[in-house]
Amino acid sequence: MFNHERISFRRDLVRFRPEEKMSALLAALHGDRTAAVELGGTQYLLMPGDAEVLEVCGGGSIGEGLLLSGTRFAAVSAVFRESELALPVSELASRWYGADTSGRPALVVNDEQEPIGYLSLLDLLKQVVDRQQRAEAYFDALLETVSDAVTVVDRNGTVIGWNAVAEEVYGIAKSDIVGRTIGEHFDPDALVVLSILDEGRRLRGAYHRPREGTHVLINASPIIEPGGGIIGGVATEQDITHLVKLNDELTVAASRLLTQRVHDEDPFALISGRGESMGMVIKLAKKLAETDSAVLLIGETGAGKEQLAKVIHRAGARAEGPFLSLSCGAVPAGLAEAELFGYQGGAFSGQPSGQAGRLEAADGGSIFLNEIECLPPEVQEKLANLIKRRTVTRMGASEEVPVSVRIFAGTSQDLEQLVREGKFRTDLYYLLNVVSLKVPPLRERREDLGTLVQMYLRVFSLQYQKALPVVSPEVMLAFANYDWPGNVSELRAVIERCVILSDHEQITLEHLPEALQRQQAQLEFAATGNEGMMFVGDADGSSMTKTEDANRLDKMLRPRITPEEEMELLKEALERTSGNKSNAAKLLGISRGTLYKKIRDYNLV
Repeated sequence: MFNHERISFRRDLVRFRPEEKMSALLAALHGDRTAAVELGGTQYLLMPGDAEVLEVCGGGSIGEGLLLSGTRFAAVSAVFRESELALPVSELASRWYGADTSGRPALVVNDEQEPIGYLSLLDLLKQVVDRQQRAEAYFDALLETVSDAVTVVDRNGTVIGWNAVAEEVYGIAKSDIVGRTIGEHFDPDALVVLSILDEGRRLRGAYHRPREGTHVLINASPIIEPGGGIIGGVATEQDITHLVKLNDELTVAASRLLTQRVHDEDPFALISGRGESMGMVIKLAKKLAETDSAVLLIGETGAGKEQLAKVIHRAGARAEGPFLSLSCGAVPAGLAEAELFGYQGGAFSGQPSGQAGRLEAADGGSIFLNEIECLPPEVQEKLANLIKRRTVTRMGASEEVPVSVRIFAGTSQDLEQLVREGKFRTDLYYLLNVVSLKVPPLRERREDLGTLVQMYLRVFSLQYQKALPVVSPEVMLAFANYDWPGNVSELRAVIERCVILSDHEQITLEHLPEALQRQQAQLEFAATGNEGMMFVGDADGSSMTKTEDANRLDKMLRPRITPEEEMELLKEALERTSGNKSNAAKLLGISRGTLYKKIRDYNLV
């Protein structure tokens, strides 16, 4: 952060030739001068304290005296050019220690290798201490100058920096927190500055709520020592609590109206199904909502099986009853029966009351059992009996309890194949598979992206009390080009992230996770001798002709948006490029000819 100041050195150095009299050298040393002598290409640095040893050499030449006392005076090992004294102190000390462990001063030479001074370890230490004190003064002044709350911790999470703004924002005096671990005042799991100690990554402009009632935008960075290790972390927090409260007041009326609209809508309005594949699922689901039979939902993880089950429940006769869900794969096999069917008093804890299971708790409503294939065989048998008899028997009990509950089962596996392999009960499979719904993955129904994005934007704008943001065209293009391995669950998480990070009522590429940013198509159009030939640059920099990849481009751009959305994208692209049609076409991923045609079609001239 600061420039390295040049280390100063002593210049009271007298140079002697080997043939000069020893008496001249001794006179200089007795006068508290330091002398440099070059003998046979080797430099000697002689201090005033060396005079007593040299006096025994008699009145000969300096060279003769040094040769006689050579065993007592080691040649100078640590030599620095004057320009090198601007290097960091740590580097100077390392080179010095590696060259000389005798503790004698280092010789300082000019670019012509001529001695011009010397530097002792004591002088270096004094300058290091002085530099440290000045660095602390700079650091303290910087802490108290910035308008954000600043927190600095060491590698153990102990607070070593806490400015006046932090005292005001968090109501904690500097004397009460400096020297203590930051987890004593805050929930460690909610502290960003601690997470960067483990992860070593930087954060910029992230929304954070370090404690109840406090909202901040945080920038955080790890502090890395020269060797590459993390020795601490620093975070600056801009207090936006007053802005959040103001936003709450301004949007409360709109929030109530929007919430009321959501409650009044058809439950199936919460599921996007404009494409053929999802449209067929919704059509069948509406028929199932009029019945009370078990339903088997098949689809990849995160495809929306639980949401679909909940919608069918809300649209059916059991809407006023409870809707519970259980991930069978997350329940240990030995506890699955107790979790679903409960246990009789005294069966485990000795308490007389016992405990109802999830099936009893869902009486009068529905239950969604995800990863149904993970249930142990004996629990599968009891579940089959429940569907047949509408009764449950708690563990350790003999009495059957009447239960009216609708079963929704979810799986990502081929249950029919598991039945053939003897890994899933045949009777339970057919009891569940009265009607099965195959929920397509998000990558196979990209035409629903726009509707899903808008739905989750409304949900999280309400949750975080923010204005409904606009999604930029490049973000929608990134969404369209991404395969969504986590399906709807991943999209929901990405939209929540974008709502949290967006500051200017628009979601841009910088708000997306890194994986999505990498997937953003880089489209380049080149004029060639063959008019109409289009080149599409892929993410890896390769290019494909229109003939080679027309189908991919057509799927990527056209069927995924409605005419209204397409017109809005056109308007925004033209606005973002100040009316430059070439740049607008590039942004949208279409040719200029296509752009001109669409401008005429939508009367945007």
